[in-house]
Amino acid sequence: MKNSISRRMLIVFLLLGFVSLTADIVYEGARSVSGSYLETVEAPAIAAAIVGAGDLIGYGMRFVSGVIASYIGSSAIYWGFTLAGYLLQFTLPLLAFTNWWIAVVAIYLIERIGKGLRTPTRDTILSEVVSGIGLGKGFGIHEVLDQLGAISGPLIVALALSYGGYGLAYIVLIVPAVISVSLVVAAWRLYPSIRAVGRRQRLTFRGLGKRFWFYTISMAFLSLGYIHWAIISYYLKHWAILSDVEIALSYMIAMATDAIIAFPIGFLYDIIKLRSLYIAPLLCISIPITLFLSTTNRILPYVLSAIWGIIMGVYETNMRAGVADIVEEKQRALAYGVFGLIYGVSWTIGGFIITPLINLGIYITTIYVIAVEIISIILLYLAESWCR
Repeated sequence: MKNSISRRMLIVFLLLGFVSLTADIVYEGARSVSGSYLETVEAPAIAAAIVGAGDLIGYGMRFVSGVIASYIGSSAIYWGFTLAGYLLQFTLPLLAFTNWWIAVVAIYLIERIGKGLRTPTRDTILSEVVSGIGLGKGFGIHEVLDQLGAISGPLIVALALSYGGYGLAYIVLIVPAVISVSLVVAAWRLYPSIRAVGRRQRLTFRGLGKRFWFYTISMAFLSLGYIHWAIISYYLKHWAILSDVEIALSYMIAMATDAIIAFPIGFLYDIIKLRSLYIAPLLCISIPITLFLSTTNRILPYVLSAIWGIIMGVYETNMRAGVADIVEEKQRALAYGVFGLIYGVSWTIGGFIITPLINLGIYITTIYVIAVEIISIILLYLAESWCR
């Protein structure tokens, strides 16, 4: 009986991995040209920052989703939020039918709502079904599958863009969207009862613990200096560094780097835990420098993409594993929601700070990033020391 349950959990784990693979073809494909498409439809520079702010809306939805799922304690809610979140990705193919920049921004924001709705419940389910593998390795394998989609998406979009323009590039994304939703339904049928679900409980943010708050605030400061891809891609086109197709391909490089690093960094997490996260703030410091120097060397935009991908790989693998390690199983949906909200608010604020700083020059931008990343490292050290 135990072997049967373990086998079913493994199948659900793989199904959710392929859900993320196909869903990332949709979102990362669309995201890879978000900044360049906004520039094409003559959107102002701030529109790229607003698209980045979509992550704030998405992370806010993570909080709402996590709170509701934790309070109601229903498997149907966990799976329902997960399914509804993936259904909202069907808005992205609609970009094929508009060149009004406000509509473009709105569609990207709606998709982020779906991402926020599904993430805390999906990650809670994932943390259960990977328990026999190890949190770091489990999230690492999931991230590899996720990033295979993130690599394929920009490649598909780049090919479609070269043959039929933005219209074809966006409309082809409907196929992987259908597949991802079908796989969610299959996973739900195989694993309908979530172990973390219990009786309705009184929500206690204090119960998340001091380690969680040190950790979350540390990652918030990290995100303040982590330049959003929409902003990077906007300036890569605005400064005439890369073409639209090259920008999509550079994002594919970022996602490929993310995929390559996911399992090794996840494996490292299972050995040294939170200490594996120090690489992220250190690499964030190099991003503005590399972005500005890209105006003088055409190889550097691709180096920038790889650095950006490493940081994202650490976030998608080890930061998520860290939350699951720090809090109890029944608090995970709430913890993921709170973590997501704080991280999203700080990433959005960072985007609105960094965009005008980039216009002021390399020195002020780099000084700002160094300052916030040093604070992130100090807080991460306190969180990591508390864990010993």
